[in-house]
Amino acid sequence: MKQLFTVGETARLNNVSVQTLHYYDKIDIFKPHVIDPENGYRYYHLRQFFYLDIIKYLKQIQTPLEEIKNIVTTSCTPEVMQTFLGEQEKVIDQEIEKLQRSQRLLLRRKDQLREQLEICAKNEEGAIYNRHIEEQSILKVVNSCEADLYDQSDFNFRRLADVLEERGEIIDNYFGFIFELFPYAKFEAIRCSSVFTKVCQGEKLELDEADIQLETIPSGEYVCIAFDWSRDNFYSHYQSLYRYIETNQIPTDGKVYQVSLPINYDSSREEQFLTELRVKINVNSAV
Repeated sequence: MKQLFTVGETARLNNVSVQTLHYYDKIDIFKPHVIDPENGYRYYHLRQFFYLDIIKYLKQIQTPLEEIKNIVTTSCTPEVMQTFLGEQEKVIDQEIEKLQRSQRLLLRRKDQLREQLEICAKNEEGAIYNRHIEEQSILKVVNSCEADLYDQSDFNFRRLADVLEERGEIIDNYFGFIFELFPYAKFEAIRCSSVFTKVCQGEKLELDEADIQLETIPSGEYVCIAFDWSRDNFYSHYQSLYRYIETNQIPTDGKVYQVSLPINYDSSREEQFLTELRVKINVNSAV
């Protein structure tokens, strides 16, 4: 029975590339059994294939090559291998957690874009519409000072970003404000009670700062208006929404939820946001 195999044969029989075998030889992880002194051809013995399987296994479980080299070139006992595999299991668990976190972020962004496209489909100038909105978990900064709607808003969103990034999350491109439904005389008179961003549904965060809180925006029917954001657009559309609610005597919970979503992602261009104002219809008070 044949015992020695060329580099090409060894590669084919073990589902690795010739380049991989050359590299393993170069870094002293897996060397040929013999080298023909006349032509320099390298040959691997059949018994070596077992050890190549060990290397492939270690590589499959994300073991760095330096660690593999240390294992296969020293007197690694089963006890040492068991300890190493326990440590490597922790590394893999951490990688799985990172991937799951990335998946949650991806799904959240897809959900945001779905909602944005839904709003875009209703974004007719001055059109007021009803929309069912599912329950949303938010992280918010509660404003304790008397500030207009956008005073220090960028700073507060950075605070929310810091809280999430410290916990391995990333802030969403979902900027929200909560303020009282009221007949404001001008844009500057609007007082914002909170700024917020969405987080994964059911997210549990241990928060150290008293003015940063987790909250749930309830599901239900909302009366809404959408527009391309500007101060002038904001105030005129807010007035339209307020008059519509008052004229039609729509019972509400007295809060306005403003959500702004970016239309473009190029920092060198002028900011463009699609904004929707939402007021929850209080069904329990409806006649």
